[in-house]
Amino acid sequence: MKFLKRALVASVAALALAVGPAVSAEAASSSFDVTKLWGDSVVVSDWNCKYTNVYMKHKKSRIDDWDVDTDIRGRHGWADTAWFSDYSGSKKDRIMICPSSDGLGKYTLGPSEVRAYYYGGSSYNSYGEVERADYTKGTFYVRGKSYASLSAKRKGSTVTLTSSSKVYHPERYGKIKYSPKVKFQVKSGSKWKTLKTVSAKKGKATYKVKSKSKKYYRVTFSQVSWATGATSKSVKR
Repeated sequence: MKFLKRALVASVAALALAVGPAVSAEAASSSFDVTKLWGDSVVVSDWNCKYTNVYMKHKKSRIDDWDVDTDIRGRHGWADTAWFSDYSGSKKDRIMICPSSDGLGKYTLGPSEVRAYYYGGSSYNSYGEVERADYTKGTFYVRGKSYASLSAKRKGSTVTLTSSSKVYHPERYGKIKYSPKVKFQVKSGSKWKTLKTVSAKKGKATYKVKSKSKKYYRVTFSQVSWATGATSKSVKR
């Protein structure tokens, strides 16, 4: 479809040049700029390729016809190309990424190749074109799904809390040990209060708390650029 469209553009351009002057004051005012790029972030829990939507906003002047090719790059380089075009009336495209080869983390949109044309109105005497690179950038994120669990043991008035955390890593085709900063929390009324934030090691973190009465505990951690956050089920000890 792109090749047919470009052939049509070339034909119309040739006609415009035949019937009218090659350059005019109006032609010089043709412009097209990408103003914003972004995408829907993705969470992966298996190694399969995924589809997601990417979006573009632009501004233009004296343009009848346009299309934009935008590079998508992940951790390991080029991943896909998005195509936006007035031909399909689209400022959104659906792309495919394969985290098992493209990696987790931040994905960058841009630079873009812009092709935009003005056919000179009814008289075809002021043809204009914009064919250039646009360096507007955008981002979205591909995150592995994280998992958190908590075990608790009581000895007298001391409760030992031990967390376990994992994340799905598509490049390793499974869950691996994950060591985020975890928050040990206790339920206070209807809210959860953080007791201590501990940096996990090899997917584990431990915290001891003094309590004569049984209480509900849980562990939680926040998302980062390449992994989601997670919260464990509560345990009562």
